Amino acid sequence: MVCIAKKTAAACLLTGFALSAPLLHASPGPDPNAVCAEDACTESYDPGFFALYAPVTALDMIRNLPGFVLDNGGGSRGFGGAAGNVLIDGERVSTKSESSSDLLSRIPAAEVERVLLIRGRAGGLDLPGQSVVVNVIRRSQSSSGAWRLGASSYQPRGGLFPYAEMTYSRAADSSKLTLSFEAAEYRRLRFNSEQLLAPNNGVLERRDEVFDEDGEEYRLTANASFDRHAARYGVNLDLEHVDERGGEVSVRSPSAALPFQVFQGDTDTRDAVELGADVERDFGNDWSAKAIGLYRYADTEETGSLVRGAPGEAGRTDALTVFESVDTEAILRVELDYRGLEGHLLEASVEGARNRVDNDFELRQRVAGQLVPVDVPGAESTIEETRIDFAISDSFSLGPLLVDATLGGEASDLSQTGGFAEDRSFFFWKPSLTLTYAFDAGSQLRMRLLRQVAQLNFSDFASAADLGDVELSLGNPELSPEKTFTVDLTLETRFGAVGAVSMTLFHDDIADVQDVLPLEGILEVPGNIGSGRRAGLRGELTVPLDSVGLVDARLDASGEWQSSRVTDPLTGARRELSNERGWELEATVRQDLQRRKLAWGLTAFAEDGFSEFGLDELDNRGGRFDIDAFVETRVVDGMRIRVGAENLLRDGASRDRSVFDGSRDTAPPAFRELRDRRSARELFVEVEGVF
Repeated sequence: MVCIAKKTAAACLLTGFALSAPLLHASPGPDPNAVCAEDACTESYDPGFFALYAPVTALDMIRNLPGFVLDNGGGSRGFGGAAGNVLIDGERVSTKSESSSDLLSRIPAAEVERVLLIRGRAGGLDLPGQSVVVNVIRRSQSSSGAWRLGASSYQPRGGLFPYAEMTYSRAADSSKLTLSFEAAEYRRLRFNSEQLLAPNNGVLERRDEVFDEDGEEYRLTANASFDRHAARYGVNLDLEHVDERGGEVSVRSPSAALPFQVFQGDTDTRDAVELGADVERDFGNDWSAKAIGLYRYADTEETGSLVRGAPGEAGRTDALTVFESVDTEAILRVELDYRGLEGHLLEASVEGARNRVDNDFELRQRVAGQLVPVDVPGAESTIEETRIDFAISDSFSLGPLLVDATLGGEASDLSQTGGFAEDRSFFFWKPSLTLTYAFDAGSQLRMRLLRQVAQLNFSDFASAADLGDVELSLGNPELSPEKTFTVDLTLETRFGAVGAVSMTLFHDDIADVQDVLPLEGILEVPGNIGSGRRAGLRGELTVPLDSVGLVDARLDASGEWQSSRVTDPLTGARRELSNERGWELEATVRQDLQRRKLAWGLTAFAEDGFSEFGLDELDNRGGRFDIDAFVETRVVDGMRIRVGAENLLRDGASRDRSVFDGSRDTAPPAFRELRDRRSARELFVEVEGVF
């Protein structure tokens, strides 16, 4: 089921679930291995369940887990709020830089003893806000490894970009060790055809643009845990180096002048290291405590250039930018659990964090034949944040109703020195309540109420420049984080071995919406524009396709539709939130032909466009639709060979950018840019194996 046509996304979503109804009724009932005990429904999947998919790593297993959507975490403040929905041996790994997908890809499938899908109470799982969690249980005695070699080619320009990964994992008695090394070359390639129009829609200029950027990434990780003296210890190390270079070549043909070429160069380097450690211990039968420490360091340098000249010639550099940022974060977190009160699990946590970002920005522009420094407000700045986060929670039952209640809050001091000077203090309450009612082992109704505080992007406090749109991006030292109060209601049903369907209604009330504020003239800064809201519907579906003639095949579909509104700070009118799509849809069909040792898959995805509202411009980005496909063979035991293509249709998002001669609420149009973008088609071959 892939619904594009002219229906709304919500209609497509509801139609898809309606069409799946015959398949649902044709399937057997809930999995008999599913049990509801201790206020949660848990389903256990052993390696035999995943054998059909020939997994090489734990990530392959989780991706084929029915009705489970992997959450990689991140985007929240500190360690406690950045969790995904994956546990390893019942524990959350003490890392922020490594996502759930990263961690799972480094565990060989041979190391997995079973996978537990926990639905309902998340108390005691160290994953705040999550009501559906996966726990990957590794074998206690094993030694194995996994490797991956591949290469991608990008059409129409070609080229070969290899990548490789090697993982080794060992478990012996009460200690476990996983080592991983990754190396990859990659490419980002886009093609644009653009017209520059006058206010009367006459063509001022035609542009043919190619963005071509090559990159290299190297990553070394180590995760270890061991038991000593009635305590469990964990240590994690992550080293990363990224180097990107390239830019965009734009050949421009004015209606009343000779063609010329503009090259916008971009070179980025990033070196990062993260070290995490934790220790956990039980004290008697009722108490347990865990302490987590984490330190992260990242050094990023971005160099940009704007070069003009005749097509095919070297040209003249008109502008240069250099932006360097050193980012450090130190976290210490303590968690305490108490089980001595019958029917309750009481938890408390305290987290202290210190973040520091040192930014240095330099802009040079050509004046009278020379590149001279430009004085940019806030070009050099240091932002520091000290934060304390606390939470107290209780998990208990009220008859058939399962309750997770948390009262949390955070206090922080934020200071900035340099071009901007500011010193502020914040305090936010962050309560949450999750109610779960299990009709049976296969069906649940869940409701969540929670208040979240968004992670501040410290780059919004510093100044930079966008050479592509010829704009100066100033920082705002008075920026406050968004606060969102969420209410959502989820109905989930599981059926048969692989069937699952869930629907969620959600509503968000947002305080201090982050967008763009006018400064003076045509200058703008990131800022808070008042209150807003977001409401919508999302759903996930996994259904077997045997009843329609595709044996050992399944359909995985997901979609989301939402509407949003906020008051525009310039016009005073209601509009949607910037940079948020109205709907997204994705559907994957996969079939595993066991006798032939073959598998194939097809993914179609579609997404709505979105708008950006600037002081002197309105930027509308179009939607897109594309298809990914793969075929894989397992003719060699312990090895999988996959060939595939991504962005088969090469559909890219269009752009309609209107720029005004001053503030867009009062000034007349100055010009308009219409862009038609084509993405590169990526062809790849990949070989994976175990040892």
